[in-house]
Amino acid sequence: MGPVEKVLVSGDFLETDHGEVGCENCHGGNPADKTKAGAHKDFDPHPSINNPEGACGECHEDIVSTAKDSLHATLSTFTTVLKTRSDMNKWHEIDEARKGHCAACHTSCGGCHVSRPKFAKKGFIDGHMFQKRSDPFNQCTACHGSRVGAEYYGSRGEGDVHVTKYDMDCVACHPAEEMHAAAPEGLKGRYHLKEMVNCEDCHQDLKYGSVRDHNLHVGKVQCQVCHSQTYVNCYSCHTGKDDEGLRYFQNQKEVEGMKIGLNYDKDEPNQTNKYILVRHEPTDPKLFDFYVKDAFTNFSNTPNWKRTSPHNIQRKTWQTANCNNCHGNRELFLDTKDLLDYEIEANAKVVVPDNKVPKKRKKVMPLNIDTSKVRHNMVVDAKWLHDNIGKKGVKIVDARGEGPYEKGHIKGAVPLDPIQSGLRHSWDDDFPMQLIADNELIEIIGEQGLKADDHIVVYDKDGKNAGFIIWVLEYAGATNVSYLDGGIEGWHEAGYHMSDEEVEPEEVAFGGTVNPGFTVDNDYVRANLDNNMVKIIDSRIVSQAKGLAKHGQAARAGRIPGSINLPLSALYMENGALKKPDELLWMLKKNGITPKHTVITSCNTGQLAGSAYFMFRYLGFDDVRVHDASWVNFCAVE
Repeated sequence: MGPVEKVLVSGDFLETDHGEVGCENCHGGNPADKTKAGAHKDFDPHPSINNPEGACGECHEDIVSTAKDSLHATLSTFTTVLKTRSDMNKWHEIDEARKGHCAACHTSCGGCHVSRPKFAKKGFIDGHMFQKRSDPFNQCTACHGSRVGAEYYGSRGEGDVHVTKYDMDCVACHPAEEMHAAAPEGLKGRYHLKEMVNCEDCHQDLKYGSVRDHNLHVGKVQCQVCHSQTYVNCYSCHTGKDDEGLRYFQNQKEVEGMKIGLNYDKDEPNQTNKYILVRHEPTDPKLFDFYVKDAFTNFSNTPNWKRTSPHNIQRKTWQTANCNNCHGNRELFLDTKDLLDYEIEANAKVVVPDNKVPKKRKKVMPLNIDTSKVRHNMVVDAKWLHDNIGKKGVKIVDARGEGPYEKGHIKGAVPLDPIQSGLRHSWDDDFPMQLIADNELIEIIGEQGLKADDHIVVYDKDGKNAGFIIWVLEYAGATNVSYLDGGIEGWHEAGYHMSDEEVEPEEVAFGGTVNPGFTVDNDYVRANLDNNMVKIIDSRIVSQAKGLAKHGQAARAGRIPGSINLPLSALYMENGALKKPDELLWMLKKNGITPKHTVITSCNTGQLAGSAYFMFRYLGFDDVRVHDASWVNFCAVE
């Protein structure tokens, strides 16, 4: 959106109730003055932040009286937690750092009802038109995007059943009564807000319903323990200012996973559960070291593994698939070994000791997941690769792109990626983003010193590029291609180093035989829309598959009729690590996809589809084909 569009006031707005009020009544200024400077004297571009009572309160007095002190406006719980951990003799410096960083996210009436929040680059959404219901993309997830939005709309995991099946937006679960509620000073946490919604507000009488597991667990286990997917935990946030004085924050790492902890907060309203889902809060004792040293001398006063409610709910999850996926599964429960040294005391009440991990059940229903066809040779770990670097016939491909490759790569790796290596047509060609001619493709691969009978190991940072390159190599005729589990982060975690040595591969004849059956065109897809033995997998995020958003090059929003939306992030973990094959196969079976089917993977441009191809091949599917044209080209020729 251009700068002019961000401030454009539409003519239609002037016909609305707010438009008839007059600009000066909300923003100030002097409409009688004919000069620009005079007319804008004392003009306030953010009246609902700076003067909510005057700008909004004259008409919406009851709402503003509480909303001005709501969590969105004050972020008061941040202050509560920081004070709990702080050396109060240094509170002035700590609070200044808080205002510059933590408090930068707060918003007001305007940020939820007329424009993007200040934190999300501001700007009107629709020519100053007011919306009673907040826009989930431009407003809610414009701020709550990295966790909530990513989880809900399938940038991480399968997405949330409330949107995938029931088309619910944010306000459906978080109504005005909660959003406008005043957060009292000293509020311990957001779950202590009495207006905070609970699952039971909609899902009533669970304990006495027909589902046996509800009868056993309600009131003892937080709903999300059973119904959430894995989620991201952030570590060691550090703040500061760059050379130009701009504030920044940086997390040391992000780890996808799931941990169950003990309920440490006995004061929380309506909370009787013994077991809760916890997420790692990225604070550490050096959070504000740039501004004030040794600020958090009382860091251990409150946990930093906190109760969480991930927005990635599914009715059926790996936890609900079998009792013993939780019971007796020590790895799923927070352990002291999961904690950093400085966190041990703070989280003592959250850690689940061995004697409180529910015992494995003796009699459970078998899952009957056949893993015998899994192609384990298509995955190697960091140790295997480290031990085999330089061996005859072992070649390594870095699929991250030129920039990351030049900064450092695994020793001996050659660059080959979906965007910059010339493997696909450009947007200006007749077949945008589709693979180039076979002979040209094979020539590029050979220029990197790769042969069809080499053992080629491909890595990246999250699987999205590496999986695509594996498809390209197998399409071109490579016979032994593997994926580095965990990618470059897994390499680092294993303690191995990067190299900046320039690699000059000797061009060779690739020698492969192209497999045309590994790709399909639009005609093939249309011819099989009603074929029950063909499953078309839409690897895009939920919002695009449901037509709520679209790729910038797509003629329209939508999806291929009958396709199954399975976001790529449901197949790969955040850092490109792979879940266990039985869990992945169970998830596919839940979605009606089994190895007996022909699988066509599709997305917007073919890249995510190529990445999904690898996962299906790895899991033992024999007939997997990539819809190279994908949605952008499919909808363009309808």
